[in-house]
Amino acid sequence: MSPKTQSPPVVLIGGWGVSVDMVMPLVEDWPAPVFPVSLDDEGVGTCPDVSALAEQLTKRFPRPALWIGWSLGGQVAMAAAEAAPAQVRSVVTLCSFPKFVATQQWPQGMAAAQFHQFAEGLQRDAQRCRQRFLMLQTLGDPDEAEARRALKPWLARTEQFSPQMLAKTLDWLALTDQRSLWQRLDRPALHVWGDRDQVVNAAMADATLSKRARGERVADLNHWPRGDAMARCRQLVRGFVNACEGVA
Repeated sequence: MSPKTQSPPVVLIGGWGVSVDMVMPLVEDWPAPVFPVSLDDEGVGTCPDVSALAEQLTKRFPRPALWIGWSLGGQVAMAAAEAAPAQVRSVVTLCSFPKFVATQQWPQGMAAAQFHQFAEGLQRDAQRCRQRFLMLQTLGDPDEAEARRALKPWLARTEQFSPQMLAKTLDWLALTDQRSLWQRLDRPALHVWGDRDQVVNAAMADATLSKRARGERVADLNHWPRGDAMARCRQLVRGFVNACEGVA
């Protein structure tokens, strides 16, 4: 971060079924307050959908800030920017998506049959399904063996995510369609995708974005940013904030 740039606070939102702590290295040594939010039982509460959670979070964090969302958290950050643009100075999405499930008009998403198979597995055994999803996030890592070792502590953390919460937020993945929002949002936005991501198709970087947004594809980045790929994401975020200073 440039010494002349006053860093904004950060609201950092995690993804489906995972602790936001997994991506806290993105804002390591950030020179301003960081407010982490996991999409778990406590973080989501009774909110029925992405928009309701975004509205609740803008009330919880009223100070103008940079909002960063990982995966499903990116949709929450984008919804917050639409609901409270004065509070959301700028947005970064990391391995996120305007729409998760593919349709004929949106082939970049996850195949509907694959998603429905995953949803059926969640109904049979929610925590086992969640752990399989976490393992999927390490596929494509340049060092998969090390990635699996690094993942072990997170696989053991199940207390935050009840089966009911996992099912509710999985429905959000199925139903939330922000394609129009991503094309028209009038806030500075950076959308980062990974070339090795096995969960979110990096071809989304080629989708039409708003005039104030830019998309970046990071080499060797899978769905869970770590190692050198995480360092490159950090550089992108800090460069983005420097460029936005005085613009938002």
